Amino acid sequence: MIQIVVGIVLILLHIICCILVWVGICTHIINVKKYLMFPVVFVPVWGVLCVFILHFQIWIQSDQRKEVGVEKMKVNEEIYKNIFQSGTEQEGNIVPLEEALIVNEPELRRELIMNVLNYNPEEYVELLKQARMNEDVEVVHYAITAMVELSKEYDSKLQELERLHQISPEDPEVMEQYCEFMEEYLSQGLLEEQIERVQRQRYEQLLEKKLKHQEDLHTCVCMVKNLMKLGDFEKAHEILQIIEKKWHRHEAYWILKVQYCVEQKQGEELKRTLDKMKKEHIYLSSKGREDLALWIDS
Repeated sequence: MIQIVVGIVLILLHIICCILVWVGICTHIINVKKYLMFPVVFVPVWGVLCVFILHFQIWIQSDQRKEVGVEKMKVNEEIYKNIFQSGTEQEGNIVPLEEALIVNEPELRRELIMNVLNYNPEEYVELLKQARMNEDVEVVHYAITAMVELSKEYDSKLQELERLHQISPEDPEVMEQYCEFMEEYLSQGLLEEQIERVQRQRYEQLLEKKLKHQEDLHTCVCMVKNLMKLGDFEKAHEILQIIEKKWHRHEAYWILKVQYCVEQKQGEELKRTLDKMKKEHIYLSSKGREDLALWIDS
């Protein structure tokens, strides 16, 4: 009887330790990756000890890096300024981060890549792709680990949304969340070509279903972009015509029309489209002008 009670107490203590470690990781009090919860859960005591040893090792190394001269701090600050945009700038835009990968000091280069990993790595997927080709083996390891973690998180979220959609296929809120997630997921470029095509076909089905309930501009734009990625330009043109009828003066239509002409190599139609924009005095935002210039220059 005493052995049973002791066993129950030990199990409860283990569960409490697991919860505390998980909360610590989520709140960044414990500076380790989430996948290290596996040894914590399945290897009682030793798993927790390993996580804390790793945390203190990272903390000590970080503390040692802070003990630098004033000049070194100034250099670091300037590099950070050149690498990361100010929070007031347009969200989603990333300053080219090649500087972080060509810095001559290995410790500084690794510190920069670790900062990317610890704070919203999904915003720096392009940097992580570049980092995988870096000559520094440790930087490559960090980048590959981050990409694998991102893929796991996206796959987990995808499975959850698929489950919710199967349970409530007509729920507009679930449909909206599913479509928004697919838009973000596919834009990251994490998938292999064949898998991406399968997911884009699934995304097309979701958008078609959504359009039957509500024909809004954003959904139509997403549909056209996805269809062009799939190479279905005939169907993309049909949706473009719907956008033209309903949102003729909206910049999204004109940017998509230019993109369509470029993708289809329709030089004369592109010229007519640009002339029509000038004639009709179509207003473009700064972001719209950047997108338009991107397609015209391509």
